[in-house]
Amino acid sequence: MRMPSQDMNRARHAIHQGRLASFLVGSLLLLAGSPARAQVDSAADPRWAILVMGISGDPGLQKEYLQELVDLRGLLEGPLGFPRDHIVALFDDPKLDPARIQYQSNRENLEKACKDIAHRASKEDMVFVFLEGHGDSDGKVYKLNLVGPDPTAAELASMFYSIPAQRFVIINATNCSGGSLEALTGRGKIVVSATKSGTEKNLTHLGKYFIEALANNNADVDKNGRVSIFEAFSYAARKVEEHYTKEGSMQTEHPVLSDNGDAQALSLADIGARSALLSRSAYLDRGSPLLVQDDNSPEAQALAKEAQSLEKQIELLKSAKDEMTEAEYEKKLEELLLRLAEVQAKLRKK
Repeated sequence: MRMPSQDMNRARHAIHQGRLASFLVGSLLLLAGSPARAQVDSAADPRWAILVMGISGDPGLQKEYLQELVDLRGLLEGPLGFPRDHIVALFDDPKLDPARIQYQSNRENLEKACKDIAHRASKEDMVFVFLEGHGDSDGKVYKLNLVGPDPTAAELASMFYSIPAQRFVIINATNCSGGSLEALTGRGKIVVSATKSGTEKNLTHLGKYFIEALANNNADVDKNGRVSIFEAFSYAARKVEEHYTKEGSMQTEHPVLSDNGDAQALSLADIGARSALLSRSAYLDRGSPLLVQDDNSPEAQALAKEAQSLEKQIELLKSAKDEMTEAEYEKKLEELLLRLAEVQAKLRKK
């Protein structure tokens, strides 16, 4: 079945006008809203999550970080559909919730968790990393405060990027987290930090607002039934600003986003002007192609898998944009978007 000519023309018009991300969001919207999800085999799911709540320091913060872990893991296993065995959680006292926490948050266990995922993950996979707790920086070297020895940003990068996945989303919600950006940033990697530098040392609030952004699609600005990393960052950064305004205190954390190896991290003030961001089309969910209308037929599932593969190819192409000419990039992107729209048109007929 050929895609209707009006859809083809609309796709080409959007591409030629430079509205690539907008067209992609619009095409995904056509499949959003269905409550039925196709079942995905755990071994075939390309998504992994590493949740690290570092040393708390006091009972109040420990309780707060534990609640964040419970909420985030609940979102990942629930609405976002991560397989339970693709999520690893580390906390300073695992006995507080052994059903959700596999390891104490120390350097040895974090290395073990990364090695385990490295043996199971593939090149096409995506890894989501969430770091919460306390960080430290002397202005040159960032360290994550764990039980026992504290790993530096460079050591964290070595652990995480030993996993052979091409796509990473890292949320560093600790204080001083801006000091980790240089080590963690890179091609195919989206890194959010609670602070713009390693010198912002006060307690941060970004983590809870990032989780809030994902809950009930709170940050779904374009109303496509999904929350992109770009939307989640924008929502959380605004909430941070509102927090300090309501308190009447000076803002001591300034969240920033490093997108696909950008040399300069983007603040909330300047992120809106950037349209060609990998984070605009990066999601933690299974992908809207899996929102199939109660149809588990082999044909529908084959189409869903094809659409999901095309979405991943689009993300990877965007991460490699700097390696090709503008004309070559737009040609390849147009081909992928048109193929995705055609597959989605077939799915809508199911």
